[in-house]
Amino acid sequence: MANALTEPPFAANPPVKVNVNAKTLGLVLMILGIIGLVFELIGLFAIFGFCGIYGSICGFPIIWLLGDVLGLAGLAIGTIGGYRMYQLNRQGKDWVIYGLILGLAGALVGLVGNVIAYSGLLVGVGAGAIVGFIIDLIIYFIVYYLVVISRFPGEAPLVASGAGGYGSPPPPPPA
Repeated sequence: MANALTEPPFAANPPVKVNVNAKTLGLVLMILGIIGLVFELIGLFAIFGFCGIYGSICGFPIIWLLGDVLGLAGLAIGTIGGYRMYQLNRQGKDWVIYGLILGLAGALVGLVGNVIAYSGLLVGVGAGAIVGFIIDLIIYFIVYYLVVISRFPGEAPLVASGAGGYGSPPPPPPA
């Protein structure tokens, strides 16, 4: 039985048909994952600084910290999955999808922690995290869709490619 997350019903006939090479997508995801890991670590240090500055309310950022750690784990799993896709390992797609799910769970937990942590300081500051979560949700969905419809070399493409070039060949020169 196929896994509904890694092989959804729309994968065979997706609504938007785009030929995506899984090896190239894996390389892009691996590079973006490494960049994301660096920024996620910087965010982790910022949360530690938040707890140090506002020591009296240090209990609530622990939820925010937990969300950041979940997001970091999701990024690491997704980056490893991107590397495996680049190496033409078909299980890399599963790793990327599970990394996306873990990252989305981390973003949701981080959202709750962010709203709770900032609610006592300034009114409305934590509400900006909701916008960030919505943007994360859109990006995760686009990456999920691309991973699901991507094809490894040797698999049948979603869209049959034409003869190539810019149209029909020019007419022969006059005699």
